[in-house]
Amino acid sequence: MSESGHTHPWCDLYVRKTLVSAQRRFELDVRLRSDAPRIVLMGPSGAGKTRLLQAIAGLLRPDEGHIRIGGRTFFDSKSGLHLPPQQRRVGYLFQDYALFPHLSVLANVAFGLRQGVWGRLSHEQKEEAMHWLERFEITHLAQQRPHTLSGGQQQRVALARMAILKPRVLLLDEPFSALDPALRISMRHQIDKLLNLLGIPLLMVSHDEHDRQAFGAQVVHLIMSD
Repeated sequence: MSESGHTHPWCDLYVRKTLVSAQRRFELDVRLRSDAPRIVLMGPSGAGKTRLLQAIAGLLRPDEGHIRIGGRTFFDSKSGLHLPPQQRRVGYLFQDYALFPHLSVLANVAFGLRQGVWGRLSHEQKEEAMHWLERFEITHLAQQRPHTLSGGQQQRVALARMAILKPRVLLLDEPFSALDPALRISMRHQIDKLLNLLGIPLLMVSHDEHDRQAFGAQVVHLIMSD
C-alpha cells in the first residue's frame, strides 16, 4: 500500500487479526503508512474494511501489529498497549448512526460530555450542544427523538455528536450509501467543512469514486487473498 517518506506519518497501521466463525475463517492483514490527510478504503465486500476501522476505534483488538494515529500509539502488540475507545478520541460514524432512541437530539449530541452514564447536563454543556446543532443547521430538531428524523437529519445529529468531543481523526463507514444523490452532495460538503473546522484527518470506507473526488482523498485498495 502507500508508503510515506516521513518518519512519522499520521497514519501508521499494521493490523493482523484472525476471525473464525462456523462458516468461514478470515484473516485481516493490513499495512498502511500515509501522510495523506484524507484516505478512502476501497475493495470488495468482506475484505476487512470495516474491521480495520473497528480496530482503529478500539472496538476490535488485533492479534498482532500496531496502530499509530497522529503520532499517538493506540495499540502495540509488542508492548501490550491497547487503549480503550474512550481514550483514543476517535470520531466513528457507524452505518446506522447508533443514536440513542430514548434521548432527544440535544441529549444525543451532548451525551459524551456527561459525567457518567446518568449524569445530568449542565447549562454550559447544553449550550455547547446547541452550538454544534447550529453548525449543522438542525437546532429546530433539538427536542425531537431520532425515530422522527430523516436519514440525512440522523446523520447530521451523529456528526454533531462526534464533533462536540473534538476527535483526533474521523472514521466513516460508507456514510452515504443510504442517501439519495442530492443529499450525498450536501453531506459531503458538511463533512468537508467539519474536517476543515477541526483540522483533523479522514479515513473512510467507500465504494463510490465520487467520494474520493469530493474529498481529494488517497485511495487504498484492500484485496482478498485465497
